[in-house]
Amino acid sequence: MKEAREFEIQAVSIATPATVNVITGTIISAPNVPALDGVRIVDELEKRLGIPAILGNDANAAAVGENWLGASRGLKNSIMVTLGTGVGGGLILNGEVFSGSDGTAGEIGHICVEPKGVKCGCGSNGCLEQYASALALVRMARDLLPELHGMYYNPSLNSADIYRFAKKGDAFAREAFRLQGYYLGIAIGGLINTLNPDVIVIGGGASAGWDLFIDEMIEQIGFRAYRTPAERAKLVIAELGDDAGLLGAAYLGFNAQN
Repeated sequence: MKEAREFEIQAVSIATPATVNVITGTIISAPNVPALDGVRIVDELEKRLGIPAILGNDANAAAVGENWLGASRGLKNSIMVTLGTGVGGGLILNGEVFSGSDGTAGEIGHICVEPKGVKCGCGSNGCLEQYASALALVRMARDLLPELHGMYYNPSLNSADIYRFAKKGDAFAREAFRLQGYYLGIAIGGLINTLNPDVIVIGGGASAGWDLFIDEMIEQIGFRAYRTPAERAKLVIAELGDDAGLLGAAYLGFNAQN
């Protein structure tokens, strides 16, 4: 903020982990931050700051960032899947962000991959988010155990711990990552058939286990996607890390003002 005082700030752009209506500037649903549900955040910010505000989904912003300066740079059709506390998605189609009629498109984390599966914060069952997110990795590893013991008994256990256990050869941790790849493959196979993208970019903190889930993910895509679009779609790891969403939000904000 100190550096920003040297510049004239023309707008603020927000990328939030929620389903949003970009037309009205309203957060529709934030399963992991329910206090934000229904908040007209653009109105509030414009009133307080006195400058235009632009609202977007965090995964859409990350998709734009990677398409501008990262792993999908120069490609017209790309899908971004972000694996963090939840699972997000962003779609770039024909060189433009695709957000649908209400700005809610791209909720890849809420594709159903297990119809009678785990209850999701969105109210549905079996969403991809419940099988491929950082929180899901911890739950799945614990669920595989006959009973909690040793290192798995730690109440602050996180996905980085599961990754560390897996790299040391722990069978339960490795199986959790295989399951992550299995469910990602189901969802991504369907997306490839539907959208015929040039590239699928996988990002977010829980993508650190790429080497542990990629083989199963590729196998499932091979089972489920048509051969021609599957052969076209490259599977790549995101390049920009946490900067992807920041850069994408800035890009979207600049374009909205120009």
